[in-house]
Amino acid sequence: MKNRLAAVVLIALAQLAGCGGGGGGGSSPPPVTNHTVTLAWAPNHEKGVNSAGGGYQVAISGQPTINVPYVSGLTAPTSTVTTLSTGTYTVTVRAYAALDVQGGSAGSLSAPSQSLIVNVP
Repeated sequence: MKNRLAAVVLIALAQLAGCGGGGGGGSSPPPVTNHTVTLAWAPNHEKGVNSAGGGYQVAISGQPTINVPYVSGLTAPTSTVTTLSTGTYTVTVRAYAALDVQGGSAGSLSAPSQSLIVNVP
């Protein structure tokens, strides 16, 4: 069965809060620091994504998948905020709907967006 949901495009992954700096001598590894990261993407305009049972899945390597469901209004949210430790992550977004392309209840899931590499200091 061919999935008709269009893949969403991850367009912005931007705000890092609490970035610390500072050098330091010695041979100790730098401390691991948590940062607040805002992930945002282009909206999918398909009705199934923007109605009950629809939304987005945000996959961050090494982390649990974040579910961003449609709640109410015209469109599902197109951003989420999470906390990540210092490191490098790969992020993708997928749109989902409660109904499949034939209108059945099997649901549908888009292909993942293009991967974005995120370096958290």
